[in-house]
Amino acid sequence: MESLLFTVLIVNFNGRRHLGPCLGALEAQTFPRHRFEVVLVDNASADNSVELVRATFPWVRLVALTRNTGFAGGNNAGLPFAHGRFVALLNNDTMPDPYWLAELAAVVEANPGTAVASKLVFAHDPTTLNSAGLQVLRDGRAIDRGYRHNDAGQYEREAVVFAGCGAALVIDRDSLDGSLFDPRYFVYYEDLDSTWRARLTGRAARYAPRSLVRHVHGGSAGDESPVFRFHVERNRALTSLRNADLFLAVWNAVGLAARVVRSGLRWVRGRERGAMLRATAAALGSFLQLAPAILVERYVTRRTGTRCAS
Repeated sequence: MESLLFTVLIVNFNGRRHLGPCLGALEAQTFPRHRFEVVLVDNASADNSVELVRATFPWVRLVALTRNTGFAGGNNAGLPFAHGRFVALLNNDTMPDPYWLAELAAVVEANPGTAVASKLVFAHDPTTLNSAGLQVLRDGRAIDRGYRHNDAGQYEREAVVFAGCGAALVIDRDSLDGSLFDPRYFVYYEDLDSTWRARLTGRAARYAPRSLVRHVHGGSAGDESPVFRFHVERNRALTSLRNADLFLAVWNAVGLAARVVRSGLRWVRGRERGAMLRATAAALGSFLQLAPAILVERYVTRRTGTRCAS
């Protein structure tokens, strides 16, 4: 495995406050420095993130975009600059343990072609789990295994998981069809969509429990903001439409419409902000606009048994 090279790929948008701890932790990795590189894609930040990286971390390959392309588009934009066969996605608001990459490499070597997810704990409370891989509930929602559970060793075994969380996830470039994620997603659920499509072709994701990362959960868009509401609602329905069984695909489409009605009723009663109602309604509108193309991709995936291009 000595010739193996990893590219750690980080997407940043106005995350200057996170970059010092994140990049500093990468400098402290026990994995041999000549066997990994770091590529940071900046999504047109306005907080001097680019200047900080250039001045303080000159060893980072910087890709400065002129507009915000989201998590999905940012990772796709960084892929052509990556020299490694294995791409280790890492959120800018994370602090990887010194053994993070070495532990990932061990699991990747034993499971070629498989996406491998790290163990995430909360930065403010490392004794509490953030994610031990992703699982899908019966209603199509993706949740993190072990979310907010006390880390008492119950997730210390390597295991097959439904999908991996994109905050710390290794993907084998040989398994890609030209891009990491569907750029239409922008942010949220793109990791589930990508690894679910891989799962449909027999490449299940794995969880590496000793590859530890501390994560500032919601550090980019913030939980329950209009941005969060729009992308989570729309992308959940899109992901089910493309990948799930027919019942779940229809259930999520109908469920999104029902949540628009519920949001409207809550707004009338003064229990919901107008911005949240507009975000939910916009999610339904965008879903309906994208649904025809997603249905075609669903058909192609099931007919050919291969991943359709994003």
